[in-house]
Amino acid sequence: MILRTSRNPAVRRVLVHGLPYFGKQFAELMSGDGWAFTYYPDSGVRNLTAMARDLRSCDLAYQIGGRITFGKFFRAAKLLNKKNMVVHWVGSDTINERKFAAEGKAESWVVDQFHHWAESDWLVDEASKLGISCERMPLPAAKVRNRPLPMPSEFSVLTYVPTVTRGELYGLDRILQVAREMPRVRFDVVGLVDEAIDDPPPNVVSHGRIGDMTDFYRHASLVWRPVRHDGLSHMVLESLGHGRHVLWTYPFPGCLAVSSSAEARVEIERLYALHQQGCLDLNWPGIQAIVENYLPERLKSEILQRLENILDD
Repeated sequence: MILRTSRNPAVRRVLVHGLPYFGKQFAELMSGDGWAFTYYPDSGVRNLTAMARDLRSCDLAYQIGGRITFGKFFRAAKLLNKKNMVVHWVGSDTINERKFAAEGKAESWVVDQFHHWAESDWLVDEASKLGISCERMPLPAAKVRNRPLPMPSEFSVLTYVPTVTRGELYGLDRILQVAREMPRVRFDVVGLVDEAIDDPPPNVVSHGRIGDMTDFYRHASLVWRPVRHDGLSHMVLESLGHGRHVLWTYPFPGCLAVSSSAEARVEIERLYALHQQGCLDLNWPGIQAIVENYLPERLKSEILQRLENILDD
């Protein structure tokens, strides 16, 4: 057992629940130095039994993914009278909960008794419209590093779309439009796990889900995330840490904010021209933003301090 030097020498146990991709990475990153984070998904009888047991005995429960209604996990927490609960709003949680808020289905115990955090300024604002009082706290992205990669010899644009069926949310139509208008530029689309893109232009190349994106960042000059709604994108943070130029729907340090295909094309053409002139350098403002505010160890330290304050209150 790891001993702590604070007032409580015992290891503090945190049960993590919610979105699998983020939950697993988060629990692994946060564990150690007197803290034990364990992630539980919503699957399997044995898993649910173990989660219920640990929910009863853990020091704090941490939900990644916001909601204003109960669900099985929150209902179990209420039955066990859990006092220390953190709900971290990420991604499109706020969109999913708008219907319940409009119908007056928000549960006061969930809204008022939990500590609600949101990973970006705009999610804080969106949560407030649901009646949630949120603190801004970026969710650490474990793969973000301050490791600038040399700019590639060939210019290309890297994008992400997880499924064609959700293509509108992720801006697939915008990607295809600009790709057709810029046939000399290669567009790589990563993340696709379902059907293929229907009749893509020849300069659009689709890839499946990629575990390690380093080589894709290495060969990309520009990362474009034309989403219609987003949380604090880990892909954006990783891209900035590698020194890549980033177009994003949201104003963000080190990124170029674009809200339409036309705006994106203007910026891509500008960066492409710089590349053709041999003048496209690394994205130094983006690198600086990561170093100053978004390295995972920095965010881990801040979250642990906040959790310490909750438990010691």
